[in-house]
Amino acid sequence: MRGTAAAFLFLAVALVSGWGRTTRALDAKGGSLPPLGRRCGTDAAGVKAKVGWFRATDGILLDGVSLGDGKTGIALAHESPADLCGWLPYAKVLGAAGFRVLAFDHRHFGLSQSPIAADKCGRFSKDLAGAVAELEHEGAKKVFLMGASFGGITSMLAGSRLGSKVAGVISVSGENQVANRCGPAAELDAVDAVPRLRAPFLILGSREDGFLLPSDARALLRRAGSPHKRLVLFPGGDHGWDILEHAPYRARANMTVQAFLKNYEWVFD
Repeated sequence: MRGTAAAFLFLAVALVSGWGRTTRALDAKGGSLPPLGRRCGTDAAGVKAKVGWFRATDGILLDGVSLGDGKTGIALAHESPADLCGWLPYAKVLGAAGFRVLAFDHRHFGLSQSPIAADKCGRFSKDLAGAVAELEHEGAKKVFLMGASFGGITSMLAGSRLGSKVAGVISVSGENQVANRCGPAAELDAVDAVPRLRAPFLILGSREDGFLLPSDARALLRRAGSPHKRLVLFPGGDHGWDILEHAPYRARANMTVQAFLKNYEWVFD
């Protein structure tokens, strides 16, 4: 009886928390994590999600937030200096639209591990490879990479390396390249990476952005190896996730993103 009662209690807790018996989300072993509301404040308003741990492909422990239950997954890579909290308002939008979403902290950011070993420090593409594996583990049949600013760079990099494992890449103000404080410079060099990117590719930016200049965005588009690629520049100087969360044209930007996702869900079937 005690075993039966314990099993019933576990099932009840699982159902109340929003993750069902057939989905094992963020179940890597790690320390306790704070509730989203305490950690992220108003960014977490209305977000119903599972908080937990998963691993990069080299074993580094990463913290993440999983929401939605669609068959198409989206891995959201954050800006710098920032963490996954900044993606939560838009993650809620994507989840409500029927997508399965994983927002996570890259290594050296947020609550994720910060390795110092030379073969692990600054290896950000392995984090996104782990995010793809986690979304598949949770039930996604195909996965898009989407990043803002710094996360746009890591998404372009990882997309160029993961090949057909990703259905597409969306870079929101991802710069051409930035310095890597540890690890290879190539880990944050989108200019060098994008010629090997074959998946559908969308760049969002703004015409007065001082970090991703329109000329730099056009150069990335020209160099990208994907046969399906598009650049959309909006007015003003909004940068990164502000384009989708705060800009006056955010509804149009969201429509652009969702149209891209739905148009290329069939790729690599």
